[in-house]
Amino acid sequence: METTVETRYGAVRGYEADGVKVWKGIPYAQPPTGSLRFQAPRAPDPWTGVRDAREFGPMAVQPAEPGFFGRLPQPAQSEDCLTLNIWAPAQGDPPWPVMVWIHGGAFVTGSGSAPWYDGTSLARDGQIVVVTINYRLGPLGFLYLGELGGSAYRGSGNAGLLDQVQALQWVRENIGAFGGDPQRVTVAGESAGSMSVGTLLVMPAAQGLFRQAIMESGVPAFKTAAAASRVTQALLDRLHLLKPSVEALQAVPAAELLDAARDIKGDGVLPWAPVIDELTLQKPFWTAIGQAWGRAIPLLMGSNRDELWLWGATNPGWRMLADRVMLDTFELGWGPINPAVRDFYLSGKTGDALFEALMELGTHYAFWYPTQRLAGLHSAAAPTWVYRFDWQSTAQNGLLRACHALEIPFVFNTLDQPGVVNVTGDDPSRHRVAEMVQRAWLAFIAHGDPNGGSLPPWPPYDTAHRPVMVIDRESRVAWDPDSAARQLWDAVTRETDSAGLA
Repeated sequence: METTVETRYGAVRGYEADGVKVWKGIPYAQPPTGSLRFQAPRAPDPWTGVRDAREFGPMAVQPAEPGFFGRLPQPAQSEDCLTLNIWAPAQGDPPWPVMVWIHGGAFVTGSGSAPWYDGTSLARDGQIVVVTINYRLGPLGFLYLGELGGSAYRGSGNAGLLDQVQALQWVRENIGAFGGDPQRVTVAGESAGSMSVGTLLVMPAAQGLFRQAIMESGVPAFKTAAAASRVTQALLDRLHLLKPSVEALQAVPAAELLDAARDIKGDGVLPWAPVIDELTLQKPFWTAIGQAWGRAIPLLMGSNRDELWLWGATNPGWRMLADRVMLDTFELGWGPINPAVRDFYLSGKTGDALFEALMELGTHYAFWYPTQRLAGLHSAAAPTWVYRFDWQSTAQNGLLRACHALEIPFVFNTLDQPGVVNVTGDDPSRHRVAEMVQRAWLAFIAHGDPNGGSLPPWPPYDTAHRPVMVIDRESRVAWDPDSAARQLWDAVTRETDSAGLA
């Protein structure tokens, strides 16, 4: 059954199926091509007639995904990628709360059309409106040109984030036509999507565009303009342009730009990430959040028990290396290990025990501790709830454990989507856990509090007790779990004035 809605820019035709109404590939901005490449997004041009919105739009230009989720058909890639998708209940009484989902992928891969993000279950069973978006990735979304292009391109290093802001503005203007309440928007994401959500908390242009936030497995790390310029120079060196300029870069084919960007290293783990450009982002993240920016935003956040196993377990050669080479390989990707950290995690470890200790160290460094640190700061200003996802996958003989991204199909209850079983396995407990997780997330989206579902009572986070909801086959509240590790990282942070993904 077809369903047509009138937006500010023109009518869009979607369809109704499985208890939801769906619209796909709706443009929320003009194509960022030609002279608009590297520029802030602009509102879409109006159209006449009815625009078909029954198929996903193209993904952002990106490298091939490694296939963790199974080799599945994907939309075409294009620079003309700034579209969003909407799922709304087919029955019920609007206006409904809205969740805007920002996908992950290290700011270089991903799309809002991934089967894991299908909004059918959330919209139908939770009576909310689900929006997923595409945004520019890699150099097209995060290439800092403030030095090369001057003030007109000072915000280019955050173009992908400005895309997200533009999508939220589109939602504010148009979601009422789809049954959504523009005053009850929750912005949510995982990995780079979670880092994006954290960035939006302290990004002036995003203020007032959402009421609540959900961060899954990722806390922001901003590059300085100097560090971003070094990444830009590395790209320019590879392109061998006769006369480097913004105009010359705008003429480079997207595929060539992507190829030149391959394997470029930044000063931190992610070369394509938010930049302190003093225009769109004005302060380091920890400074801004410590000053209670985003103070009125209730926050649900957490990480998975074994984040790093997504990479470690799927690279079996890593754990087969000699101890010294194994350590060198880790430090090559993550930087030198602080002596106190080395003693705490690695002392006396060798072989498989050393590998497992490195997996825990990396998980704590990049995900778990930054989550605890942010929760401590934000909970002083706004209600904050913290989880740890401990449910372990049975796929690949249990190698993945509770790895990075595992919680996503539990939140969306997309366990039966193609490719998901390759990561979760088929343990029968997964459907019951998905129901618990989804009901808690839905309660937060609707009421700003995750309680009221089938999880145990979930107290908000505070630094006196540090309650964490441990989500597993039998979920429970843990009080300051891994406190010795937290205290170690607190001490290291005080010494270095940095934490998380630096």
